[in-house]
Amino acid sequence: MPRNSFAGPAKTRPRFELSPLKPQVLSVRTIAQVAAPLGAQLNLPADFTAVGFITCTSDDALYVALDEGTKAAQVEVVYARSFYAGSAHASGPLSGEVIGCYAGRDIEEVHQALAACRRCLEEEAYFYAADPEGRLAFFPHVVRSTGRYLSALAGISPGAPMAYLIAPPIEAMIGVDAALKAGEVELLKFFGPPTETNFAGAYLGGDQPACEAAAEAFAAAVIDVAQSPLDDRRSARAAGELLGSRPTPARRAR
Repeated sequence: MPRNSFAGPAKTRPRFELSPLKPQVLSVRTIAQVAAPLGAQLNLPADFTAVGFITCTSDDALYVALDEGTKAAQVEVVYARSFYAGSAHASGPLSGEVIGCYAGRDIEEVHQALAACRRCLEEEAYFYAADPEGRLAFFPHVVRSTGRYLSALAGISPGAPMAYLIAPPIEAMIGVDAALKAGEVELLKFFGPPTETNFAGAYLGGDQPACEAAAEAFAAAVIDVAQSPLDDRRSARAAGELLGSRPTPARRAR
């Protein structure tokens, strides 16, 4: 059974049996000595001349994975951007939904970071399906220890945990509300709809148990909306109730 990233350490029993929607890495290339004009456009730090590029089919998953690389090697994420409308409308077969770029003083450091990034995409950072058909994707992820990239984006100290919560527009609004009411968490950054890929969400900060409770409440709320999208009199999960307090959704065989 794949590990649910918001369920805590690897040996913890997953709280939700959801189908993972794993990202696909589409291209990876490195440059040992980047041309100075391009390096200037990428705002490379002083003495950083080696770079590595990666594209994949899931932007938020890649942002988490890029952060993982900063914990594995002395590199910085110097460029990371989502593409408009998402991977379903990619500009080419190797474009996907996002591009990321590491920079380092040594090409081997860049290689180490890219390897850590790819491991994270395979083993930990991915979306899940909130519906049996696998059409409603969402990202209830807890970063247990942020690296230099995500911590800077969120305005927290490196090593601090963070809940990284993303879903389609209305699911995200209901889910973020539930997550904020679930425990002692702080809204660090809000992504109102539409983002470049037409999703929405937030970064939430707190200790690890609080972030996990927030991610669980977010997941439960998203699944609840997926089950009854047109029931305007159905109360949202205003208190961040556990999923078990309402009917269990249909589960998809893996």
